Amino acid sequence: MNESEKLKVVLADRDGFYLQKLKRCLERKGDMTVVGMTDSGPAVLELVRKLNADVVLLDILLGDRDGFWVLENLKKLGCNCICILISAMDSDKLVRRAIGFGADYYMAKPIQGELLLERIHQLIEGDKDEMQDTGLKEETPSYTMEVGYQNLEADISATLSRMGISASIKGYHFIRRAILMAVDNEEALIGITKGLYPDIGKLYKTSASKVERAIRHAIESAWKKNGQQVYFEVVGYLTPDKPTNGQFIAALTEFFRIRQNEVSKKIS
Repeated sequence: MNESEKLKVVLADRDGFYLQKLKRCLERKGDMTVVGMTDSGPAVLELVRKLNADVVLLDILLGDRDGFWVLENLKKLGCNCICILISAMDSDKLVRRAIGFGADYYMAKPIQGELLLERIHQLIEGDKDEMQDTGLKEETPSYTMEVGYQNLEADISATLSRMGISASIKGYHFIRRAILMAVDNEEALIGITKGLYPDIGKLYKTSASKVERAIRHAIESAWKKNGQQVYFEVVGYLTPDKPTNGQFIAALTEFFRIRQNEVSKKIS
């Protein structure tokens, strides 16, 4: 297929690692090309306008303005692109609001790659009526784009939310990425200051010191809310002292590694 015949897609999310994963998913069949990626609301509008995008996939939470602001302004500009909102925040109220602002579809993270591709093609081909019967919301997928990835990312997100660590702060995303990396590679926690922090900093285009501070702030915030009780559930004992960054990440990593292994054994 010629480049001119491919669907042009713009992606917007604050998680740079997730954007790359989404890009690979969309481009693997060769009928779509990701022409732009950003974490900024205003930048989405500029990319769509300049590149004449066919499809926009965006999260609600962006670095500058949010997904609702983007939807509202795309509508004002008269853009005819298909807009799909993808977010870890999943509620009927948000879905209704997204529809009101002009979203063509809403999918809750984590998503299945094949289902996303199917929905994009249905929307492009004009099968909106059939999908509107489902309330513009995916209910069934409980797994992610990559085979064997299981529910890990969603489980981590849910645990951090229970602790009172909001997805609107940077520390939330840094902690989640740190746990994912450490579950996948046990050596990631060795030399966390010289290894894990710089690696996360590269993914999010920031410094290792800012990663460390953001994680520390997130843990302090959690300890003022429900974090201590949830941490007790994870580690199995109640600690009066707030854990260090390394202790916190190591404890959650071990918890999720055990859960991952248990799930794998059940499947095999």
